[in-house]
Amino acid sequence: MFRKFLLFMPLCLSTLYANAAEGDRVGYIGYLHEDINQSGVFEVGFRAPYTDFTEFNVAAMWFAHDQNLYEGLNAGFHLTTGTWPLKAYMGAGFFTGEHKQCDKYYNYAQNNYDYRDCDSDLSIGVYPEVGVELSFLNLRLASYARYYRTADSGKNEYRMYGAYIGLSF
Repeated sequence: MFRKFLLFMPLCLSTLYANAAEGDRVGYIGYLHEDINQSGVFEVGFRAPYTDFTEFNVAAMWFAHDQNLYEGLNAGFHLTTGTWPLKAYMGAGFFTGEHKQCDKYYNYAQNNYDYRDCDSDLSIGVYPEVGVELSFLNLRLASYARYYRTADSGKNEYRMYGAYIGLSF
């Protein structure tokens, strides 16, 4: 399933590149965390300005929560202050991908948990996002927060905060 996302990624990136206004595009690596349920999101993506006060992002993401794993793509649109070196932004986005739910078994021989009998299905969701980005030469550091809502049954809300580091090109 993940190979399909890798094939889809150049299409998304070419759209960002073609529509980007004069300005720096940023490749970034980010991590979001939720303390309550020990959930985490790791993403690798690109951000590009569309106008002076708007930008788009697209990323491959991996989201883990207990026995659940999401692999997919997210894309978002942000309104920004457009200021340098400190820029605030807020926006919204959506994600889609494969959702795997696995049974958790304790392995006494290795003293850890094993995940077996995984079921997979397509998952979609939305999120609002706020953040602050600090620019220094080509380096971008940001702190951001998202509130994920998924279409899955069971736990489908995640309040997460995190950071990313990026390089502009």
